Amino acid sequence: MKTKMSVLGFLLLASFAVTTAHAQNADVATDRELGDTEGLEKARSGYRDTWVNPNADFGSYSKIYLWGSVFEYRDVGPAQPYRSTMLRSHKREFGIAEQDRVQFEETASEVFLEELGKLKNFEIVNEIGPDTLLLRAGFLDIVSFVPPDTIGRSDVYLASFGEATFIVELIDAETGDIVAVASERRRAERPGGQIDRFSTPANRATVMAEVRRFTRRAANKLRTELDKGAQRARQ
Repeated sequence: MKTKMSVLGFLLLASFAVTTAHAQNADVATDRELGDTEGLEKARSGYRDTWVNPNADFGSYSKIYLWGSVFEYRDVGPAQPYRSTMLRSHKREFGIAEQDRVQFEETASEVFLEELGKLKNFEIVNEIGPDTLLLRAGFLDIVSFVPPDTIGRSDVYLASFGEATFIVELIDAETGDIVAVASERRRAERPGGQIDRFSTPANRATVMAEVRRFTRRAANKLRTELDKGAQRARQ
């Protein structure tokens, strides 16, 4: 799988900042593909798919270092600035403009940093040391259901704006061993996935508002699962 590494800053400035030098100091295998579950065992969690290292003691970690953001987009062709209202098409997936990709990645970074800062059982740190997990995460196979703006006046109402596979990987900062991997497919959609008479048409403002809600739900769930896992492991 070919992935796109997005450098949105360093350390905590952009949540999942890429810090290669630190990773090399920790002897992390940087060529390991995000989501590789070789040597791990299937487990249960709030995520659809979870794998854990049977030899790892999750309760021994008290710190998290944010490392390695990955964003990968489905190839559905280039983004189009406009479309004609007369053009009839069965196309349901659309290219995402570069400026919108950047905004999505910056929004994800901002939201995840804010949510993970609320962790109760882990301290977010900016240095690798003992009792530390590297948290590497990403949104893969990102696809948009939002068509380009139309030429002329024509409102578009959408129940779903897009979807992506969210993957999170926890790595022992000292050994580079994978501790756990979790993933699930997530959809950005209106509450209940329904359109009603109170719905607003899809435009840049409404789409970005939904992107923020989408990433906040993912970040909130990750924070909850990390705290729950730590509490169970330390009992």
